[in-house]
Amino acid sequence: MDERSIEALQTSLAGVCGHVNAQHAQLVRLAEKALAGDGWKQIGIHSPTHWLAWQAGISTGTAQKILAVAKGAEMHPQVMAAFDAGELSLDQVALAAKAPAYTDAEICGLAKLLTVQQLSMVVRKYPFTTDEEIARRAAAADGDTPLEVSAPEPSPGPVAGSSVSMGVDADGVGQVRGVLAPDEYRVFETAMREARDALFHGRDPDVTWADALIEICHRSLDTVAEPSRRDRFRINLYVNVDGTTTFADNWRIPDPIRHRLFCDGTITAVGLVGGVPVNVGRSQRIVPDRTRRLVEHRDLGCRVPGCSQSRWVQVHHIIHWDADNGPTETWNLICLCPRHHRLHHQGRLGITGNADLTTGTPGAVVFTDIRGSPLKPAADPAAPTSPPPEPAGRYVHPLGERLDRRAVHFNEPHPRRAS
Repeated sequence: MDERSIEALQTSLAGVCGHVNAQHAQLVRLAEKALAGDGWKQIGIHSPTHWLAWQAGISTGTAQKILAVAKGAEMHPQVMAAFDAGELSLDQVALAAKAPAYTDAEICGLAKLLTVQQLSMVVRKYPFTTDEEIARRAAAADGDTPLEVSAPEPSPGPVAGSSVSMGVDADGVGQVRGVLAPDEYRVFETAMREARDALFHGRDPDVTWADALIEICHRSLDTVAEPSRRDRFRINLYVNVDGTTTFADNWRIPDPIRHRLFCDGTITAVGLVGGVPVNVGRSQRIVPDRTRRLVEHRDLGCRVPGCSQSRWVQVHHIIHWDADNGPTETWNLICLCPRHHRLHHQGRLGITGNADLTTGTPGAVVFTDIRGSPLKPAADPAAPTSPPPEPAGRYVHPLGERLDRRAVHFNEPHPRRAS
């Protein structure tokens, strides 16, 4: 492409970004209304995040970001005005909204110049004075409270809380992130060093920290003595008749890994009659482990529309075993999270249909609220009938230059003393 074509491409891109930003701003404004009027509180809805992710067809992370901006919108009017005009992206506004309210004008101007990564660094690292401290100083200046002149005692600093998150990316590769308190990190580090040292002395010269972590996991699972608990936490592979293999969460296993795992393992065969797994019918109320694994593999989490719970699910009889003589068969079994399971047995969430059928086909599972109205299985956006309105502003991409954080300074408000 020549220089003129590239310039035209980037101009078009900026125009589209402006429209996208303005529409994201509208999503935030609607989220504000939902929070203010409790419009998200409906039967079976866990939280505003659950409601927005379901209604808009977006990820939980994006819904959380939109709601975080909506909660702080009143504190940052200039940032929100630029957002409404299409001049700032959702990611830029989500970071700018984390700065104290007194920085509104300055952080708004800065957000238009910095990349998201640079803005994140500023917001995380800058030693902001909190809005509460600013309010205390203002009250002291007005004579409402005495202004302390003695130096405060040195603080030992905040103690980090421990947290760990884990999941898989689009390619099925595991991602583990953790933040540990100082004392707990020492325990973790020592265990990692011991495991790595044990593997090294087991004559593995290329042992890594990842190997040490997996060694600790193997040791933990090997200590499970109770057979039923050991079976529940067994790692199962699902082998189809065409040879393809997946984990329980439906991620397909690459062939090199599949070949290695198949060198040593235990196979549990599942018989089929007419393409349907053999069931236990009315002979057994408690769902057998083999049937449970099939149902969990089929449902991949709670089946209620919009629910993102994928762990700690419970298997429920759609037609109840006691009252309605429902069989323990896969078509009558469905995965529910504990919250939705309770709602159903309280009579506030209806479930009917065949769980083995694909959603949308006749006879498939239908969920209804307390009024008997069906719940939409997913987001149902209305088709646009006209182009979106032109944004009031113009989106300009970040400068992309090197950021010198020492040159970034926010002016704190200086309250005037009462005369």
